[in-house]
Amino acid sequence: MILNSCRIMTADNRARVAEERGAVDRLSNLPINAIQNIIGRMPIRDAARTSILSSKWRYFWAEYPEVVLDEQFYAEIMRNNSPNFFRTEYVNKVNGILFQHLGPILKFVLDIPELYSTQYSSIDQWLLFVSRKDVTELILHNRSPNPYKVPCYAFSCPKLAYISVTKCIFSAPNSEGFFGKLTHLVLETVTFQFSVLNLPQLVQLELKNCFGIQLLCVSTPSLRILNLLDNDDLDLSYYITCKDLEEVCIGLSDGVEHDKLDKNITLTKLLGCWPELECLYLNGSFLKHLAAGDIPQRLPIDQVNSLISLTQFRITYHCAEIACILCLLQSALNLSELEIWADKQIIYDEKTVSYLKEPGLMKQSFKGLQTVIMQMFKG
Repeated sequence: MILNSCRIMTADNRARVAEERGAVDRLSNLPINAIQNIIGRMPIRDAARTSILSSKWRYFWAEYPEVVLDEQFYAEIMRNNSPNFFRTEYVNKVNGILFQHLGPILKFVLDIPELYSTQYSSIDQWLLFVSRKDVTELILHNRSPNPYKVPCYAFSCPKLAYISVTKCIFSAPNSEGFFGKLTHLVLETVTFQFSVLNLPQLVQLELKNCFGIQLLCVSTPSLRILNLLDNDDLDLSYYITCKDLEEVCIGLSDGVEHDKLDKNITLTKLLGCWPELECLYLNGSFLKHLAAGDIPQRLPIDQVNSLISLTQFRITYHCAEIACILCLLQSALNLSELEIWADKQIIYDEKTVSYLKEPGLMKQSFKGLQTVIMQMFKG
């Protein structure tokens, strides 16, 4: 009876082993693009664990061309380690992943947790390693309260097409040949050191909440999308020559002194520089700056003939803002989308009310207008 039981168990074990082998064989026989698709949907640490599935899978994770070491990655390490050991364990894990990687790294994402300043040299080494791996997309977000200065060689790969950097110190390399294929540049809460950027292929530029803007010199002849929001200064001289611009967002920070800005930039001159403009986003503070000169009742038709979407945000109901808005509304004959966001603190003064009551103030009808959105208004 015992012998029969053993035979039965042995048979069951054999069946189980055969079933497991069949599962392994099915995994091994998956097409390469299916395996890459599976690995691409996994966090990097889980992807590394797939190496034990079969001999065919052993190096797939190490050859996958995207390395994402984001906030989720370091949060898991943080959960499994005490604060005293987390920083060392994090550096060791990243070292193990990067220096075992085979082949090109086309996309590299790094979210930097709070580290000791002595460990920033490890980040420098990681970026140097990646710069030699044909990287085309580089995303670097500093989640630490401490600033990190990005070394120039991080941008040395000639194939770089997309760069996004947050909360870092930025200094562009002085050598020619950098950024030749760059099409998208997104910099947020970045502190600039003196930088000259020649970006012949750049299509989209975003500078948000940046410091040291006056130290940035940039050439972007192919630019189509421009976003300048809440920076410590505003210099439009580099962009008024960009004739192909289709979308522009300008938000002037309240801390910027209007007296120091270029007084020659008026609403008429600015929009006259961008004949292909389709989408325009302007905040109330910048509208006040534009209103420093004379505001015409209507702009020349050819200046805003392409404009189909207009958004004004942080509007305080100041008379100068209203004058600019009405000028734009009466000029953009092809407008189909209008959006107005009021500021948290709206100023109601008698001058604005009297201005709006003037007869014949608004003569333009909006036959093509399809969408109107108004936000933050009360009363």
